[in-house]
Amino acid sequence: MPAFGFGTITSQGVGSNLNIAGIVDSLMAIERIPLDRLAAQRTSFDAKISSLGSIKSALSTFETALAGLKSGTGILSNQAVSSDTNFLTATGTSGAIAGNYSFEISQLAQRQKVVATGQADQTATIGTGTSTTLTIDQGIISGGTFDSATGTYSGATFTAGATASFDVVIDSTNNTLEGIRDAINAADGGVTATIINDGDATNPYRLVLSSANSGSSESIRIGVAGEADLSTLLSQDPAGTQNLSEKVTAQDALFTVDGIDIIKSSNTVTDVISGVTLDLSAVTTGPVTVAVSQDTDAAKTAIESFITAFNDLRELIKAETDSGFGGGTAGALASDSSTRQILSLVRNALSQAPTGITGSYQNLSSIGVTFQRDGTLALDESVLNTAIQDDSTNVAELFSAADGYATRLDDIVSTMLVFNGSIDLRTNAFKDRISGIEDRESELELRLERVESRLRSRFTALDVLVASLNSTNGALSQQLGSLSANFLAGR
Repeated sequence: MPAFGFGTITSQGVGSNLNIAGIVDSLMAIERIPLDRLAAQRTSFDAKISSLGSIKSALSTFETALAGLKSGTGILSNQAVSSDTNFLTATGTSGAIAGNYSFEISQLAQRQKVVATGQADQTATIGTGTSTTLTIDQGIISGGTFDSATGTYSGATFTAGATASFDVVIDSTNNTLEGIRDAINAADGGVTATIINDGDATNPYRLVLSSANSGSSESIRIGVAGEADLSTLLSQDPAGTQNLSEKVTAQDALFTVDGIDIIKSSNTVTDVISGVTLDLSAVTTGPVTVAVSQDTDAAKTAIESFITAFNDLRELIKAETDSGFGGGTAGALASDSSTRQILSLVRNALSQAPTGITGSYQNLSSIGVTFQRDGTLALDESVLNTAIQDDSTNVAELFSAADGYATRLDDIVSTMLVFNGSIDLRTNAFKDRISGIEDRESELELRLERVESRLRSRFTALDVLVASLNSTNGALSQQLGSLSANFLAGR
């Protein structure tokens, strides 16, 4: 039985001189033992949920590392190197054919820009506010001549392109330069608007319209139906009235690849050399060479990421399921067979060679990936480099085939990670246990409040009783003393 602490009285009874508060606290500490056990259980389940969350995150990282291997892009990645990045840069992906390609660039693609006449104030109203519709479309300007001084065409024709036209309504709520700009941008129709201040002393604010995409088929035409002042400012037809001035002409990129003429609407080109993205940046003064080759570093990085993700997952599961025997630290999921099963499934998938592989590289060890004595994976880079250079398609197949390592592992991991998959089900089961514990804790708290109230009431009554007895005892002692004195005096 716990000591009641009489030696450190903090609240004495009126008549008993007992530490009533200390006695009640000590008794209540005993009564709270079941509640403390429930709190410990709740903390344990919280730790299990946190541990499962960490394992789920590690599985997600592992799944990410598998993605490039499952698709084959991680192994079949190619590198493309430009001989002069001042004119052209190149990026290799999967599917590129190794070789050297000669480029000459004669023209870069451009977005058209047209500029309206200057206004004195970008917030001043234009016209009377009559509802006016701007119809904006984009297309090709053909024939005629262009006057660079005025930024206008004469004798030209305009043919609408593939980009759909769109309407913008200008009325009394937005008939300012800023309002027109915002309305055009809000329409998101493939033309953007800005306002620049050109420094003119009288009318410095100018509306600038630019096609969102480059290419010769993206020149701008604007029809205005309504307010005359808005028509004077914004009507733009390369084949007719042109109230805006063209400052940058819409044009395609023109270049050659090994002497073959190429026309593209963008300076970023993805479909000229399979598996290579080209970014044109300047007109060349001579041939620029792009060399495409197998990117062994990227393939090695993909496999290293896979190995690291597996090893991290293994170490985490090992720590979280450690029983703590032999002086170790017990994990939150100590000796949990279900969690250990995760590692077993992954390891078994890695231990079995895929079926149907056509090349000479048939398993992980053949490309330099082996299990160590401690259960981790390690990589022999020289063996991997040799395998990739010898037959990268075969190496990729080891992971990406229907029964490949990455394919089967991704199936296992995705089943665990899917919404309401095995990880979620166990997490929810622990949450249900916590909910049940919290309900039980609430019930116990109410009972303990009643017990404590009853104990304090009883000890208070005892204190009053003792005080009453002490008072009676004092009175009797006085009477007995008086009788004794009278008796002795009578003798």
